Amino acid sequence: MGINNYLENEVMSASPAKLVLMMYDGAINFLLNLEKLDWQKDCEKKGELINKALAIIAELQITLKMDIESVSVPLFTLYSYMQQRLVEAHVKNEPSLVKEVVDMLRELRQSFASIATPTTIPSTVPNQEEYAREGFMMAC
Repeated sequence: MGINNYLENEVMSASPAKLVLMMYDGAINFLLNLEKLDWQKDCEKKGELINKALAIIAELQITLKMDIESVSVPLFTLYSYMQQRLVEAHVKNEPSLVKEVVDMLRELRQSFASIATPTTIPSTVPNQEEYAREGFMMAC
């Protein structure tokens, strides 16, 4: 319960830029947890992790400021592509498609972090085990 309270406080007090980075971190960590699974035997857990990542990507997509077309339209398209690849990965049991999405999310996170306020943003993805144990609140 303590970690949930901590995460809730972290989310509630975060700047908009930090929230975006937290969403990237959550999606990345959910997808990295897929590496630990036997995709044939752990189909339910695989679906759960992919669905959580899909929910975060959808949230990133709907929070785009579409009036800034030069940035938002390409990002919207990229997020749609990521969603498509994750659904395809799930249906076809193809982990390489997940890796493709993780690589894109990492690159976007790094780019976003480089333009956000450096004093309020963590420079790396948080401890993967912490997210694996409790899950990322915004995706639940």
